[in-house]
Formats: sequence, structure tokens, C-alpha cells
Amino acid sequence: MKKILALLLFVGATALYAQQKTHTVQPKETIYGISKQYGISQEELYKANPKIEKNGIHPGDLIILPTKGSEIKSQETKKIIISDEGPTHLTEFDDPNFNYITIQPKETVYNLTKKYNVSEATLTSLNPQIKERGLEIGDVLKLPKTIINKDNFTVPKGSHLVKKGETLYTLSKDHKVSVDDIYAENPTLQTSGLKEGMVISIPKKSGAVVIEENTINYVVQNGDTAYSILERYNTNLDDLLRLNPEVINGLKAGMTLKLPLQKNAKIIKYSKAGKLKRADDNEINIAIMLPFDVANNPQLKNSQATQFFMGAKLALTRLAKKGKNVNVKVIDTKNGSIQDILSTTDFSKTDAVIGPLNTSDVTEVAHFFDNSGIAVISPYANDDSLNSFNDLLISNPKDEVIADQIIEEIAKNFAGEQVYLLTNRDDQELASYTKKQLEKQLKANVVIVDNASKIVQPHDKVDGVDYYTPIITVMVGDDDNLGKQYLEKLKTFNKDNIKAYGIKSVSVYDVYSPENAKNIDAFREFGFVYSTARLINTRDTEVQSVLKDFKEVYCEFPTRYEQLGYDVTYDIVDRMNNKGDVTNNITTENTRVSSKFAYKKVSGSKAYTNDASRVVRLPKK
Repeated sequence: MKKILALLLFVGATALYAQQKTHTVQPKETIYGISKQYGISQEELYKANPKIEKNGIHPGDLIILPTKGSEIKSQETKKIIISDEGPTHLTEFDDPNFNYITIQPKETVYNLTKKYNVSEATLTSLNPQIKERGLEIGDVLKLPKTIINKDNFTVPKGSHLVKKGETLYTLSKDHKVSVDDIYAENPTLQTSGLKEGMVISIPKKSGAVVIEENTINYVVQNGDTAYSILERYNTNLDDLLRLNPEVINGLKAGMTLKLPLQKNAKIIKYSKAGKLKRADDNEINIAIMLPFDVANNPQLKNSQATQFFMGAKLALTRLAKKGKNVNVKVIDTKNGSIQDILSTTDFSKTDAVIGPLNTSDVTEVAHFFDNSGIAVISPYANDDSLNSFNDLLISNPKDEVIADQIIEEIAKNFAGEQVYLLTNRDDQELASYTKKQLEKQLKANVVIVDNASKIVQPHDKVDGVDYYTPIITVMVGDDDNLGKQYLEKLKTFNKDNIKAYGIKSVSVYDVYSPENAKNIDAFREFGFVYSTARLINTRDTEVQSVLKDFKEVYCEFPTRYEQLGYDVTYDIVDRMNNKGDVTNNITTENTRVSSKFAYKKVSGSKAYTNDASRVVRLPKK
């Protein structure tokens, strides 16, 4: 009894009753939670209360407990307002940042996301019990208070809505806290991992947590209560006392508590290459990191990673014939977390890492090898967030690089014409950049339109003669349908008073497509010029040789990702000397099968970026 009285000193809302046989259901309580609270099974609760299996439980219900001497957790009752609108009742608690819904029969996660216009990721991150046991009638779920759309709502203070490309590393840097602290503040991350659309809590202070193999070492903060700690880390008094017997004497700020990790938790420590340096030997050693996802992709030929690797293999085969001997380590990033792979793989004899493909994975890899002397090549991702890493080469030129080529072309031939930029919603940012540069450099009058019908060529008729106002048109982006629309609109204009350009490529002006001859002839009427990241010159003898090898090995013309795999791998290894150093001639401009490469460091960037693109000219006949 003395032990129980001591517990009362710090537990606060927890009370122990020796012979309690009933329980009043509180807001947000569930069958599962009550069963755990009293140490009894859900089946025993259903047997003692047959009606709740069919009808569920609701705040205020009195249920029978089948055991004696059970531990009871009573909570301060909060004021609730219930509005009956349809089968689900909206309930507002004291927390003004959230709404709460009580689950009714036949409701599912899917229909809740549709009904309340909230993503599944957000719903499960705010209500982690959904993933553990699904929905139960009577469950009270938390929802964002203000929802604009599925991925945009008012996030409560101290929380963060996870966006595409964000990682635990980038979040830790942005909020100036450790990764361990984020893990500890959001225990569900231990099993589910970080996903786009989640709402996570951001710790107020860094250094309060150290994560070990089986426990979280948590430093008690001012304002913490035992109840709040037990709730946050999904544990119970028995485990708390077992791991921390000293708390029987009270809970104090500054005390370090051991708390159990959630079931099936796997904490990956963020490791770093540190003193790991590129091997000083006479060999070329590369690692290729790609998300092959073999288990979920039986049709491997459709996998972007597989296509990339097929191109890379052909590049290595051709390089070997030239005398380049390369040791290759292939790593499937879908076999586990990036951090797990980096922590357990021997990179002591590695000169360069090619891959992965997406921004978040490249961020993890670049962070690991930062300042190691081992080059990391990002073949596809080119987000500005990658500019902060040393030893990183960004192979895919940014859209601005492609746009600059056409801006320069327009500048050479500009004579005060009205400029139209035709684009779609996806390329609005690129169009805005182009407009800003043209207005700044040329003082041009630039209009962005989303439909070719909005491009107007004014003309007057004097004495039976048509006089046309010269205009400049630019197709911005890679929307094939908009490209077709653009061509048909061009055909209606006076070709002597129009200049036509393209930023990025679309199918209708693929100059090397045999089926495109008529379209190309039509574009020639306007002296069309466009820039693109990738273009295959099928008339080049070296390109013809590579295409022949592709056909012999794979029986087909290389896909976009096969081209990328070939070009990036061939270019990087070809730049390496016999010691595997890629930086010895990194700025040299090289043209491969479809891509051009010329790396440089732009202002404010630690990474090397590809500053080259292809320009295609279709002069008038």
C-alpha cells in the first residue's frame, strides 16, 4: 500500500481502486485502450458487455469489468460539443487545433478520407492506433481543425506537415533538433517510418533523448507528468517502474527515464562516413544504388531502376573494351532503409556512388559521404536542396539551364516583339522564370498563356494588303498535347512575322523520329529552335554504334531511363583516371548518346551541377 501511495504523488490523474467492477467511458477511449488499461482481453470485455460488440462504446457508457483488483486510469472529464450531422458525430474538445470524430458502424478509413477531405497519411499519423488495430466502433479520432485540401491545412503550433522529399535529416536541420529527438517525440515513426502527408510533432528542445538498442533514454522536462509520458510513448506503469524503480520516490525534471521501444520498432541511427576516404589505389571502384523493388515489380522491364541499370551495364561493357577496368558494387535500396544500408555496407574501397534516383534518398547518401572525398552522382534528382553537399555531382540539368539557352537565342534576335509563353500548370514555375529573365534582360512585353488560342498575331489590311505585327512564341514544358496544339496554331500565323522557340522537348518536334517528318517540315517554316536535356542524334557514328549494341543486347531502341543509365555511367567512369578520381577533369564538356555534361559549381552551391543542354535548330529551307 505504501508503494501505491507513493505513485499517487506523481501520476496525477491515475488512481488505483482495489475492487472496481465498472468503468465510465471517457472521450477518446476505445475497447482496445480499456482492455490494455485493465490488463484484460477484448474478448472478456465483450462477454461481460454483449451490447458493446454490436453497438460499440460512447462517452458516458457504463461498462462492466470482468476482473477484480484492476488498475483504473481516470481522466479529467472535458467539455464536449456534439453535432449530429450524418452517421459520424463531430466533437470539439478543449484543444482548439483539432476536431474529433466518433466512429460509427460501417465506417472505413477510405470513406473518412473522402468525407473529411484528409489524406490517409495525415489520418494515420494523427491516430496511430489505426495502423495497429484498424477502426473500431466508438473510436474517437483526431482530425485537422482547418482543412483547405487534402495536403494543405492549418498545422497546430509545434507540429509539421511532412512534404514530398523531406527526410528526418532535413527536418532535424530545419528545426535544429536531433533525429533521435524527432523519433522520440513521434514514437510511431519507429515502426512506420516518415511519409509524405504525416503530421508530426517537433520537439521544443534538442538533446532530451538518446535512443539505444531496446530503449529510449528520455530526460524529463519541466511540465512533464507520468501520465503524459506514458501516453506519448505508448507504455504502462508496470514497464515504467520495471525499467526505472527510482520513480517510486517521485518524478523530477532532469531525471533520465528508460522507456521501451514500441513493438517491432527498428531505430536506424543516422550514420556518417566521417573519416572514410576514397581508396588510394590503382583501381576504379563504383557503387550503384538503385530502388529495384523486385518484390513489388514482377515486370522488371517496366522498372525505372532496372532500365537505368541496363543502360549502365552496356556503358560498363563498352568502357571495358576501351581498357577501363571497373569494380562495381550494386545495392538495392529497396531491401531496407537507406541509413541501414549505409551503416552496414563497406565503402572503404569506393571511388564514386551512382544513385539513388529520388531527392530524399540522394539527400541521405550525400549527407553520409559529405566531405569524404567519395563522389556521389545524382543521375535524376536536381532539387535545390541538394546544393549544400560537397562531393555531389548533379547530372540532370535544371530547367533554368535549359531555359537560359532559349533566352539567349531570343536575345540575339529580339526586335521589340510581343512575347507569348505557352505552358501548362506543371511548368508554371519555369514559365515564370523565363518571363522574369526576358523582361529583365530585354525589357520585353511577355504574356504567359495556357492555351494556344490565346496567342494573337495582330494585323491590319490597307488597300487590300495584310500587315502583320511580329510576335515571338515559346512553347514551355514537355506537354505533348499542348505541343500538338502549338503546332496547329503556328500554321495559322504569317510565317514571315513570327519567331518560334521551345523550352524542353515534346513529341511533335522530335527531330530524329522517322514518323515526325511532316511536323518537322512544318516547324522549319518558322526557323524553329528548341532546347532540351536529352536528344539522340541518330546520324552520329558513335551514337549509331551504341544504338547497335542496345539492339543486339536488348533487341530494342533504348528507353529514356536506359539512355540516362548509359550516359551518366559512361560519362562518370570515362572522366576517372586509373586511381578512380573523377574530379581531375570534371569541368570538361562531353556529349554522350542523348545527354551533354559540363559540371561546375554555381554561386552559393557546394555541389557540382550539370550546366549543359542540347540545342536543336530547324532552319528554314
